[in-house]
Amino acid sequence: MKYKEKIKAFWNWLLKAAKWVMKPIIEDFNFFLVMWFINCGVTFGYLVGCFYIDGNHWDHGLRCLALGTFVSYILTLGLYLCKKRPIKMVYKSIIYFLVILLEATYIFVNLNFEMGIGARLFTLLAETNESEASEFITTYAFATPSLITYGIVVAIIIVVALAEWLKDWFIRVAHNKVMKIFLTVLLLPLIIFGAYYSHNYVRMATCKHSKDLSNWVADFGTNALDNVSSVIYSFSYLSTSKADVNQAIDVAREVYKTPIEVTEQDSLNVVMVFGESYIKSHAALYGYEHNTTPYMIRERDRGNLIVFNDMISPYNATSTVQKNFFSLNDMTKNEYWYESPMFPTVFRHAGYKVYIWDMQREYQKTELYTISVNAFLYNDTIAKLSYDEMSSIPFKYDGQMVADFKENSKVQPGKHNLYIFHLKGQHVNPGYRYPRGKGFGVFTADSIHRNEDYVTKEVKDYIAHYDNSTVYNDAVMKAIFDIWRDKNTVVVYLPDHGDEAYDFRDHCGRQGGTRAEPDYFHCDNDVPFVVWCSDTFIAKHSELVQQMRAAVDRKGVSLDVSVMLLRLGGIKTKYYDATRDISSPQYKPKKRIVYDKYDYDEVVNKDKEKTKKK
Repeated sequence: MKYKEKIKAFWNWLLKAAKWVMKPIIEDFNFFLVMWFINCGVTFGYLVGCFYIDGNHWDHGLRCLALGTFVSYILTLGLYLCKKRPIKMVYKSIIYFLVILLEATYIFVNLNFEMGIGARLFTLLAETNESEASEFITTYAFATPSLITYGIVVAIIIVVALAEWLKDWFIRVAHNKVMKIFLTVLLLPLIIFGAYYSHNYVRMATCKHSKDLSNWVADFGTNALDNVSSVIYSFSYLSTSKADVNQAIDVAREVYKTPIEVTEQDSLNVVMVFGESYIKSHAALYGYEHNTTPYMIRERDRGNLIVFNDMISPYNATSTVQKNFFSLNDMTKNEYWYESPMFPTVFRHAGYKVYIWDMQREYQKTELYTISVNAFLYNDTIAKLSYDEMSSIPFKYDGQMVADFKENSKVQPGKHNLYIFHLKGQHVNPGYRYPRGKGFGVFTADSIHRNEDYVTKEVKDYIAHYDNSTVYNDAVMKAIFDIWRDKNTVVVYLPDHGDEAYDFRDHCGRQGGTRAEPDYFHCDNDVPFVVWCSDTFIAKHSELVQQMRAAVDRKGVSLDVSVMLLRLGGIKTKYYDATRDISSPQYKPKKRIVYDKYDYDEVVNKDKEKTKKK
């Protein structure tokens, strides 16, 4: 009997607790509904997408809905605790204004720019000056998407006004016994789980650097967050990004306090060419059926071009690769890009003149990936410590950029020089990456001899454009070789990552690092890697050249090539690690991890073993 009484007492306690928790919602039901539906609009949209979008997951959507429901509950609780009518009215007006403003902002940027409330938006707002703001208003104030936004916002305001006008009716409905049970069953679990998940706010607030925030995103995700939570995340992103750059500045300054020596007695030019979206299997240099690399093949046959056969990029995102390539951090030791100096900074401290001509500095400047890279590479302090001259205008084609450098560079070269070119390569819409009518339209749809069901005329056109952009990339490299052909020069070419051009499925562009499958890795992560040496360089550095030729079949990771550059430049510094330099006899291959979780060689080798068994 006592046992049953205890159970009954416990049950009654639970009912009282539930009633106590739900009381703010019942008493201000109209306010809660408005908060819930407006603040969690993105989350509801994500949940609807779970029915037909492969990338949407119910567990993530429900987790975010619980958090958004808890946020809406806290806002409603605040109103409930305001006992005096004037205070209640002021509180309600402020919250309505802020929540509607957030929703209006979301609709506006989503319709005009296809983005939501997040880090990208707040970064842009932080970097917008008065002149840009004026131009923005002039351009978008009366654009069609903006007019649609105004209409939706007016409709939201009308709904809010109706909800307030019908407040008493909403409260009567909420007090209905059946409705109380329904609301409790529906909302109480969400509020409880949301309260639990709210500890993520605390964890987010303690993130000091982007690596901490990246771990948070990996665990929780941001693509289904309610508006209020998205704002909190955005401010955390801005804070950690600023901390990253500040640490990178300190690291760059520290370089100039370290001892350094250049062993090269003669004049020397080191040229680093950073390509873009180059599918290795589309290079004739690596056996492709179409002759997409005639000049590189000629340089190889002459003995000037050393072709490495097994280089991979650990990511297929330019910003991630670029930051970790320019920095000398060792990712196998969990070092982040802002914890080690950039190789240009080390070169400049060693007395090199450093030049950088960058096709992508002005490319899609409002995208977060461009903003984040530029905030690092072109930070005023870091740039002064790292470069003597930078390109200042955008170009349509890579060849124009190289020609501009050749004709308009104003800083006289020194005895030792480092030149960095960042190409646009075959990046997105390859048909726009080469000039028409200049002899680069070598291939057409008729050149593509593929018979898979999905290979239509349009697909063949795309593949032909990709191959033509690769031909143009080869011509750009020839132009670079020719500038320094008669000088003591070494040129390194390496793209950031690969791409897809309907190579094994009905898809072009990068899929993302979510599938541990060999075909994905071969397209997105296998990259060409070559070193061109002038005749003079070969004569003066015969041992080094011989060691590079002996290393062409070693397994390598692209991010370590920046360490190899130090050796090519004859720089002795604590930042050089011979075990990471693929050209060094001391090189030690390490496990090659892609996307921070997959063992590249394990995945690829398993596929080879399956093929052998068949």
